[in-house]
Amino acid sequence: MEKFSSSKSAKVKSAPRQQLKNSQFALQLTEVRKVIYACDNPRDRTLVAALAATGMRRAEVAALDVRDVDLEARRVTIRSGKGGKQRTVPITEELASDLRLLIGKRATGPVFLSNRRGPLTTRQVNYIVADAGVRAGVKNPNPASHGRITCHLFRHTFARHWKQRGGDIESLAQILGHASSATTVDLYGTLSIDDVQEHYDRLMETTS
Repeated sequence: MEKFSSSKSAKVKSAPRQQLKNSQFALQLTEVRKVIYACDNPRDRTLVAALAATGMRRAEVAALDVRDVDLEARRVTIRSGKGGKQRTVPITEELASDLRLLIGKRATGPVFLSNRRGPLTTRQVNYIVADAGVRAGVKNPNPASHGRITCHLFRHTFARHWKQRGGDIESLAQILGHASSATTVDLYGTLSIDDVQEHYDRLMETTS
């Protein structure tokens, strides 16, 4: 199993400092489920579940088209990635089932339809996610967010739990759509604040 190492990042520009700070924070898996199930309709529930299961960016999930979803292979193709780059990422059985029900017999068009039957805007996606957080009573652990649940928090959460479960850096970089695995190392190669807290508590217990 490959270790997360910063050696590859020497020749690559580091991630922005604020982004590095934000990437330290993540939700617990129980909190993720609470936010998903707090949504009051299938579209919003599936959208939040997609963010949680893939680490997609808000613009990417808003632009996802029915034609980009392969339910049999359990994969989605993201054509509107950052920098115009395209990538294909796997999805879970549960998410595939939810998408199948949401899409129904539609053969084209946005996966996540607005009330006007068009694509959602990124602002609408932001609202859906933040509203679900309020309904669930779950707060963003990042002090800079003032408790508001954001799309990018789900991205950081996906990456943090991937790392905790021993996932490799190359796969994570590909799923997240990073241009270089060095960016992934910069953002997630260090411990999350929860990991630091856990280590701190365990060590302090041994000295008391």
